[in-house]
Amino acid sequence: MDGSCCAQRSDVSENRSRLDALSWASSQFGEADLGDLRRESRLIRLAAAIAENASMTLPKQCASGADLAAAYRFLTNPEVDPQDILGPHCRMVRQEALEHRLVLCIADDTELDFTHRSSLSGVGQIGDGRGRGLLQHSTLAVLPDGRVLGLLDVAWHAPQRAPENETKLQRQRRWNLSDLWPEAVQRIGLWESAGKLVHVGDRHADLFRHLSSIRSLGQEFLVRAMHDRKLPDHQRRLWGTVQSQPSLGTMRLSIGKQRDHRGRVSRKGREAEVTLRSVRVELSPPPHDPRTAGWEPLAVWAVYLKEENPPAGLPQEQVIDWMLLSSLDAPELESARKAAQYYALRWRIEEWHRCYKQGCAIEASQLDDAEDIQRLGAVLCVVAVRLLQLRDMADEGHPNGNDPAALKCMFPPLYVQVVARLAGERAEDMTPRRFLLQVAKQGGYLGRKNDPRPGWLVLWRGWNDIVQMVRGIEIYQRFIESRKDV
Repeated sequence: MDGSCCAQRSDVSENRSRLDALSWASSQFGEADLGDLRRESRLIRLAAAIAENASMTLPKQCASGADLAAAYRFLTNPEVDPQDILGPHCRMVRQEALEHRLVLCIADDTELDFTHRSSLSGVGQIGDGRGRGLLQHSTLAVLPDGRVLGLLDVAWHAPQRAPENETKLQRQRRWNLSDLWPEAVQRIGLWESAGKLVHVGDRHADLFRHLSSIRSLGQEFLVRAMHDRKLPDHQRRLWGTVQSQPSLGTMRLSIGKQRDHRGRVSRKGREAEVTLRSVRVELSPPPHDPRTAGWEPLAVWAVYLKEENPPAGLPQEQVIDWMLLSSLDAPELESARKAAQYYALRWRIEEWHRCYKQGCAIEASQLDDAEDIQRLGAVLCVVAVRLLQLRDMADEGHPNGNDPAALKCMFPPLYVQVVARLAGERAEDMTPRRFLLQVAKQGGYLGRKNDPRPGWLVLWRGWNDIVQMVRGIEIYQRFIESRKDV
């Protein structure tokens, strides 16, 4: 996985050693329609180069000055639409998702912070209004077992300051950032499969227009409630109604590790025991929102998760106290548990954000215009999916994780031979899982008996080491061949 994929090479062994990245890039971007075959070819070669060294800058990823200049021409070309770059990947993910009985459609926002880039044009206000950057809304397709299929939708926005003296009614009538959620649902559109598509979101997804938009397409939702609404009888509120229900039972819930915008751990991963309650309620449209006037109420199941005995010393804001709203039936313990398990998988998009921002270093880009950032981001979004999928392959339960034949389809022989030698195994006996575990160990993973699965970061560090070993072998082989000709 090195940056020289940008160049056209004639050496057969070198092409074969990079077949894995080029094949991946072709599968993800090969169907892009950019209006010019040269642009489409450049996209594939650039994506392969970036995938090989995702955390590096463009000058490090491209093999020569000519390749670098071509990459900049592509990324700054106003005729290249970021959505056209993403299109082939999203269509492929959608096609794969249709083969499954249930797919979680996990959406979230993240801010791309370019405050330090005073010369960058086309950005908006982020954070408390003093930061400069872009807001990105993304939707990730995830299976109920946690495997990441890929992206279904990505959109970028440059938030602007609200007009001075704007009234609440004026704000409600115009477009605002809350519209990102229903707009993403409409772009994903109808679902042709007989299987269910369940839209999952955090508290920012608790928007009546968003939930109604999902149901209008015949799809399902599962979001964490933000608002303690009045119920239609105007006598009860949501929280009190659900809390008054009898307990359905308890369950153990895996809570993912969370990091802040600087990559520091803000919440440790842990196991929590929660009590579950549920009840069917109706949600009325917001009474003062002119855009939902006259809309019908939504019937939902409210599932309440409460950690009754949190660990001593745990900050109150980290104690599990979740109210989930779902269009999926949840009248008994088993269905309520499923809703909780599905929502816990929302952390997959947080992991993807970290891959995208830390592993692929989107915020380190030196491009000068927000539209150029979006073109680069369209490629890096898919590369970040690849990092998570490599990590998933190292799981014991992955369907192809223990199939030696699958490994031959994933990586060229020389890579398999190098990793097998490091592991002290025969190349023909290596499986994808053992291959990736050895790559992770090369990146610092200890692999002790009770250690969790390796993360994408140690896999990426280990893979960079393997790439350097393979390149050294290739150089040595060419040197030996040249000596024979003397």
